[in-house]
Amino acid sequence: MRLEDVLVPIAAICLLGSSAVSFTRSSGPTKADSLLWGASNDGLQLSLSSPEPGESSLQLAFRNIGDRDVSVNLGSMLSNGKVQLPDNITLNFTDAEGKTRRFQFADKKHSGVAGRVDDYVVPLRTGSLYTLKLRLDEFWCHETTEFGISLLPGKNRLTAQFEGSGARHLNLDLPALKLMNFWLGKIQSNILTLER
Repeated sequence: MRLEDVLVPIAAICLLGSSAVSFTRSSGPTKADSLLWGASNDGLQLSLSSPEPGESSLQLAFRNIGDRDVSVNLGSMLSNGKVQLPDNITLNFTDAEGKTRRFQFADKKHSGVAGRVDDYVVPLRTGSLYTLKLRLDEFWCHETTEFGISLLPGKNRLTAQFEGSGARHLNLDLPALKLMNFWLGKIQSNILTLER
């Protein structure tokens, strides 16, 4: 039997099989299209929104609009990932009276660490979106020692800021983590206005 006698039927089967499969791309709006975004930096964008007006919850979304896949270090994890702390996120808050201050993510339940700490690494493929749910009472202002963001009557404004870094918590079982393709830089979200 000649090689051509085997390859031609196989090629024909492959062509028939591939023609039966078609992929369609949705032209409708996506969740990402309905969000407001800050300016991009090296392919990454940040969006801050309040999914339920009048509530103290926030939604923070990361979007990779670049042409390469990256990993984002959001902060730290405890208990082998059972507790995830996005402590590389800050909120710039301007209250309704015009007073501005900066709040860092800080969870009261996990203020002290007595065990293993890992990096909170999120892989973000090109075109991917990663969303976090946050609360106003999970932030702390070092300057004023305020724990939690209190909204005043009127228009209060918030912007989120993220500063990317490489691996910070190198454990003996994960030495290669420092070699990952981490996104490094700073981005800021859109301005979110919360009215009380």
